[in-house]
Amino acid sequence: MSIFTNKKALIIAGIILIGGVSFGVNANSKQAKSAPEQKISLYEATNLTSLDASKITDGVSSAQLSQVDEGLYRLSKNSQPVNALAAKTTIANHGKLYTINLKHNGRWSNGQKVTAQDFVYSWKRTLNPKTKSEFTYLFTSIKNADAIMAGKKAPSTLGVKATGKYQLKITLSKPVPYFKKLLAGTTFYPISQEAVEKYGSKYGTTAKTTLYNGPFTLTGWTGTNDKWTLVKNPTYRGHKVVKLNKINYQVIKTSSTAYNLYQSHKLDMVTLAGEQSVQNKNNPEAKTLSAGRVGFIQYNEKDKTAANKDLRTAISLTINRQQLVTKILENGSIAAKTFGVRNMLKNPKTGTDFVDDAQTPSEMTTNLAKAKTLYQAAQKQLGTKQLTLTITCANDDTSQQTATYIQGQLMNHLKNLKVNVRTMPFPSMLTKVSQGDFQLNLTSWGMDFADPSQVLTILTSNSNSNMGHYQSKIYDTAMSDADGKDAMNSSNRYEDLVKAAKTATKDQGVTPLYESRSRLLVNANLHGIVYNKFNGAMDFRTAYVK
Repeated sequence: MSIFTNKKALIIAGIILIGGVSFGVNANSKQAKSAPEQKISLYEATNLTSLDASKITDGVSSAQLSQVDEGLYRLSKNSQPVNALAAKTTIANHGKLYTINLKHNGRWSNGQKVTAQDFVYSWKRTLNPKTKSEFTYLFTSIKNADAIMAGKKAPSTLGVKATGKYQLKITLSKPVPYFKKLLAGTTFYPISQEAVEKYGSKYGTTAKTTLYNGPFTLTGWTGTNDKWTLVKNPTYRGHKVVKLNKINYQVIKTSSTAYNLYQSHKLDMVTLAGEQSVQNKNNPEAKTLSAGRVGFIQYNEKDKTAANKDLRTAISLTINRQQLVTKILENGSIAAKTFGVRNMLKNPKTGTDFVDDAQTPSEMTTNLAKAKTLYQAAQKQLGTKQLTLTITCANDDTSQQTATYIQGQLMNHLKNLKVNVRTMPFPSMLTKVSQGDFQLNLTSWGMDFADPSQVLTILTSNSNSNMGHYQSKIYDTAMSDADGKDAMNSSNRYEDLVKAAKTATKDQGVTPLYESRSRLLVNANLHGIVYNKFNGAMDFRTAYVK
């Protein structure tokens, strides 16, 4: 996943909203004697832009699609894939051949059956260079996908076939232990070829030019307006488990407006920001959700000063991460222990969380005495007592506040160190960093699915996302083993990933800062929402008002 192209996953040192969106509900009306109306209102921070699985680029659209469609699997609250349209999955040929039998009761909103061919058509369409999808990299493990993306082979050569109306065969180029997690994502949802041919380029651009196969259908969206409604889908195969009849959406761009509406009982779920979060810390209606994102500093190792390992470690040991998350971010985020987040993966032998096994406290715990010693060593190695560093970041409030905090920490505790903060609009910052025009860059990485490889891969030597040019043979070998010879051995693969994470932290290839969280208020009358522990995504399929 490219740091600089994945709009769905990247917010520079920002407060991540759930799935790129924030939510609100209107379940707070006075209860009548009769059963409560199964109708809620939610809000998004930005507009819905697409319902086309092949063309979605933002979190709002992806979150909406996840409510109106479904794929082969969905993720449980523990980020584990469970059957959705898949009925049975058989894995053969050393993890490289998946045979998936589909349930026969999947239906589109026009009444037609969902078949294996709908998946084949969707995936080939996504990979076709003419579609210009931004998420083709997710298909890289499927046979011939890379060649199709590069325009060297036709989409028809993709390693996926419908071997029956309800049977799908997928051939991988190499075994991928987290492949079912990938298939649970919206990018792998089916698409009706008939609908695309009927609506042409308008498919997925309005409510009326889209077909649905999920718990809800969407109405009232013209493609540009800021209000729409999800309605219970009578043709959905599992419609009996769906309790909500309507979910009304509107776009609310300011957190203060949404918070005021919540306070006046016109919204019943709201994402808190800054002081709001502090004020509601002990509110029984408060929830804290993970964002599946790690904030960090990346270093340009082609810059002589930033390339100094002792200096980088001194920076890490000077920063008080606990103070950063509690006094600056104030959104429930927690101090990072390693380059990753909780609930990505558990130790197959002990059940311990990956971040606990992969931590290296000697490089991550605030230690001013050691930081000063390492800083002095760096000064000698660089041949100067006076050092100057520049932190490049986006010009949003949170990025600037975080950068200013780090600036203060470093200059207060490391003698003769001057730290500048260079802020600029997000697109300009991306251009500068991708061109190598930076020393330190304050950034973050959001993961598409729960596996440490999603974040660790960006530090491999051949990764396009390795903008700091971190190089380590030990690291590369560990990552190669995890995706190669040890891919299907869960214990060995886990140890490879732990080794890679520890190596990067000991080298301070990047300096992890925090695991993003969002704090929300949720009305007690709203039940049955499935919150994903890894990234906080919400599934309203079984939600209801009590």
